[in-house]
Amino acid sequence: MSDFRKRLEKASAPYLVKLHSLPRWALPILMTALLLVGLFANPEAPAGFWLGLISMLIIVGILAWLLALSWPLLTSSSRALRTFVALVLFVITLDRFIL
Repeated sequence: MSDFRKRLEKASAPYLVKLHSLPRWALPILMTALLLVGLFANPEAPAGFWLGLISMLIIVGILAWLLALSWPLLTSSSRALRTFVALVLFVITLDRFIL
């Protein structure tokens, strides 16, 4: 196991414990709410721009974090699909709020 992997797992442990203690429905509801805010935010308005950008980046960050943690346990097709989903959301974020 690489040094980076050990540090990632050690740093993630308290957050994973906190996530595990939440009700099962809490994370999907939070992610759905953030996605809806990000997709329906008006990028032309300053408040909508920042609110939408931050909510989408939080979603991409959480997905990338969970992907990195679960990487050794995933099959190659699962890795490809999860990486694809994270990249698509990141490209949507860039297209909607940056480019």
